[in-house]
Amino acid sequence: MTNTTPDIRAIAAVHEAEKQQGRWAAAQIRDLAKFAGCRPPGRPGIKLADGAPEEVAATLHMSIRVATNRILEADYIVRRLPATLIALEEGTIDIARVRATCQITKPLSDEDARRVEEAVLAQGPHATYQEYRRALRRQAMKVDPEAAERKRKQREEQRDVVTRKSEDGSGKLVATMLAGEVEAAYNVLNHLAYRARTPNDTRTLAQRRADVLVDLVLGRNRERVQANINVTVPLSTLIGLNDKPGELSEYGPITAEQCRELARNGALRRLVTDDFGHLLDVSPYRYAAQGLANRIRMRDRKCRQPGCPVSERRCEIHTKSEGTGRRQRRRERDYRLMCKRHRLMHERAKGWILAQPEPDRVVFVTPTAQVRQVVAERFEEPAA
Repeated sequence: MTNTTPDIRAIAAVHEAEKQQGRWAAAQIRDLAKFAGCRPPGRPGIKLADGAPEEVAATLHMSIRVATNRILEADYIVRRLPATLIALEEGTIDIARVRATCQITKPLSDEDARRVEEAVLAQGPHATYQEYRRALRRQAMKVDPEAAERKRKQREEQRDVVTRKSEDGSGKLVATMLAGEVEAAYNVLNHLAYRARTPNDTRTLAQRRADVLVDLVLGRNRERVQANINVTVPLSTLIGLNDKPGELSEYGPITAEQCRELARNGALRRLVTDDFGHLLDVSPYRYAAQGLANRIRMRDRKCRQPGCPVSERRCEIHTKSEGTGRRQRRRERDYRLMCKRHRLMHERAKGWILAQPEPDRVVFVTPTAQVRQVVAERFEEPAA
């Protein structure tokens, strides 16, 4: 029996674990596709049955958008990329390479997708993921150059600028443009950043690039922007007992100093809570925020369906207690925020059960008896 050193055994175990992950990922893909087949769409024009993504989201504790993508991806792989799925099961490729194959072969016909799949798999997994992806793109352009050009034009039509939020008070501004435009814009920013350096400037080149972009968009003195801000503050902070952080609407916790910086060019609406995060008062400044509807929107802040991120601005106040001839007294716990999609989903999909034992707590039971409890996020952690 050959003795092996600990490092050899460790690297062999790492390799085996990677192969096992591939086997389990392949098994889950087959089961997700099978689940979708058990729930065919009940209406024309939709890809998945009402409530199917919501059930997967509730089971796996993920967002509904991610669950939808996972189901559609699994169905696509099983139908169109059987060899790729087998390669994942055998440990030849990993799930990242499988998803790259899905993305790049989507514009192609079934026959062309199989040709790309076979040609790339014949070359093995390649040294890196990027090399594997380049091989996929190269083969896709070979089998259908017209589709590649259509995709390029489609991406040109989808040009946009979006934000990506972080949890440290920062964020990213992401622009989608044609490759040549991206390079040209970056070169201009780089050139201006080099020119912006002064003898006593301690900023890095990267920092100057960011500052140049902000100056171009907002103006050197931020004269082109005015922020409308919802700031939440505990009552104990409001009366000066402590200096806890505030919360920026649709972002999350921010420092008190950042609140002050934003407020210099903005308008604030004060939301007062107790130290346990329960809403006490909504200032009418800037917005007419009064009455039961306003309290519900400030309490829930987003759709109550598990996994749904839609904010309160795009939601409806929903209740299932409609009354029986005489006017019912409206209570806060009778109502919840629901986006339009999930209000309709609960009307169309059979088997969902909802209960709201407390104003800020909703209990969902899915058609497969998965129980999920959703509690409205408090404005601040409870006091220790």
